[in-house]
Amino acid sequence: MIKQFCLIRSAFVISLLFFLTNNTFGQVGFNNPTRALYIFDLAKYIDYGPGFRDSSNFKIGVLLGDYDLIYELGLLAKTRTRIQDKPVMIVGFRNISSITHTQVLYLNKNAGFSIDQVKAKIAGHQTMLISEGYEFRESMMNFIVVNGRPRYDINEEMVRAAGMSVPQEVLLMAVKTREDWQNLFDIASREIATQKVTIKQQTDTIEIQKQEILEQKFFLDSLDRAISLKEQMLSEKQKMLEEQLDHINRQQVEISSQRKLIMAQQTEVQVQKDTLEKQKEKISLQLEMINEQLLKIKEQENRIRIQVATLEKQKLVIYFVILALLLTSFLFYYIYRSYRIKKEANIRLEEKNRTISIQKEEITLQRDLAAAQRDQIAYQKKRITDSIMYARRIQAALLPSLELFSDKLEHFVLYKPLDIVSGDFYWVSTQGSKQIIIAADCTGHGVPGAFMSMLGVTLLNEIVNGKHIIMPDQIIENVRNGVIKSLNQVADEESLKDGMDMAVTMIDFKRDVLWYSGANSPLYLVRDKELIHYRADKMPASIHYKMHPFTLHQIELKKGDAFYIFSDGYADQFGGPKHKKFMSVKLKETLVSMTDMPMLKQGEKLNEIFEQWKGNNPQVDDITLVGVRY
Repeated sequence: MIKQFCLIRSAFVISLLFFLTNNTFGQVGFNNPTRALYIFDLAKYIDYGPGFRDSSNFKIGVLLGDYDLIYELGLLAKTRTRIQDKPVMIVGFRNISSITHTQVLYLNKNAGFSIDQVKAKIAGHQTMLISEGYEFRESMMNFIVVNGRPRYDINEEMVRAAGMSVPQEVLLMAVKTREDWQNLFDIASREIATQKVTIKQQTDTIEIQKQEILEQKFFLDSLDRAISLKEQMLSEKQKMLEEQLDHINRQQVEISSQRKLIMAQQTEVQVQKDTLEKQKEKISLQLEMINEQLLKIKEQENRIRIQVATLEKQKLVIYFVILALLLTSFLFYYIYRSYRIKKEANIRLEEKNRTISIQKEEITLQRDLAAAQRDQIAYQKKRITDSIMYARRIQAALLPSLELFSDKLEHFVLYKPLDIVSGDFYWVSTQGSKQIIIAADCTGHGVPGAFMSMLGVTLLNEIVNGKHIIMPDQIIENVRNGVIKSLNQVADEESLKDGMDMAVTMIDFKRDVLWYSGANSPLYLVRDKELIHYRADKMPASIHYKMHPFTLHQIELKKGDAFYIFSDGYADQFGGPKHKKFMSVKLKETLVSMTDMPMLKQGEKLNEIFEQWKGNNPQVDDITLVGVRY
């Protein structure tokens, strides 16, 4: 019974492979849809060893830069959801180092990878290596296409060494000898030679396009040099302004100290004036006392004249005269001493008055100098402001026109710079049936942020419009390389501060697919009044301590879906009754609540909500928010 079952199974497999080889491939050639079908059909007959039972899913990996094959495998996986009773998962690897364990790994020689390095990477794992275009028995299973029909050879020893086995019915269809393989390889080589002629013609066209790109690069380099020169002039003017402000600050400190000294001197002069007034009052009292004493002396003299006849009276008069002389001498000495003190005080007061007059003249001169410097600073500020306004016109000219959005898309753009120029920017480009939409947030704002944004726009024009690179993860990778090269960044503390966050989307109108990659900038998708948050990689498009490949998200679009990409300025704005940040949670609730509104009305409503939340608080960052409805 078992032998009969095996014979029936073998006949079915052989018939299936013969049908695929002679009908499917014979009619349309070995293209990606048929290649994907062939990989699926071969994978389900291979015995992957005892360890396969512990696997939660069946992984098919592709080491190839061709996203069309990954796309075709994904489409086939939607109808053939299981292989050997395991759910199917399609995985793409961009390089050898990123390979993880899969049950099947496909490798095309045209991709330029070393098959020996690939075999070393999967050694020790039960992985069936299916290659295409390599030499006879160089892989576990190797395709060669002749006249649009695939043939293959199988290296049983390599398969068994990896702990796997291939059924006999599959081995029967394989090429058995090197001579047969060489004959097939010669036929394929002649076909490749014909293709090389076509490729040569395409290469000549590419060379012409490269020459045009070089001319555009020379023009951009001249613009960069002009910008660098203006930046240097602006830096020198900024230094002069800082030096003048520092000089004015020092003069203000000196004026303040001199003002304090003058106030102290004026206080001291006032104290001396008060002392002189008191001394004058004392002298007046003493003079009155002297006058009174003189009157008394006159009276005594009269008495002496009356009593002159008497000797006793003469002696008494003599005593009184001596006493009067002593008092008069003492009085004259005291008056003379007070006069000298007053004269010395007047001399010191005159000297202090002259010092105060000189200091007043110096203060007047310094005030006039400060006024002249203030006028010069105002003039320089006006020139700097005029230069920044001109930079704003240049930045506005570099930003894409909103007319570049496809007519198939309803959209809005909320763009609010913090200063005159912005570190945020948005960018749009159409490549055939595909639309690229980008929102980016550069380090800083104002003039420094604007220079970074101009660098970002220049790199995107070169990458997308020049090199025609349209997949979001590759766009961000090329932008990161361009920023590192342009800013000469190295892995130090200063370079890690300069960077660019961005969300990159690409809409494929033919397939109704949205591709997204983000560098610190997420994507919100609103569908049926529910918000789906697609998270970005936690690294910028610049030098960083973590430099992994960026994640590529594939999103199947439905009519009426709306997605939003933005910088962090909207959610970080302080305001409201408690003076707190707006926050991402509130932004999500706001976007879901506006699902039924037209996109232009959504933009107006978001701006109104932002202004009400901000109130009298200053805007804290540049704001860019792009909304698109499919």
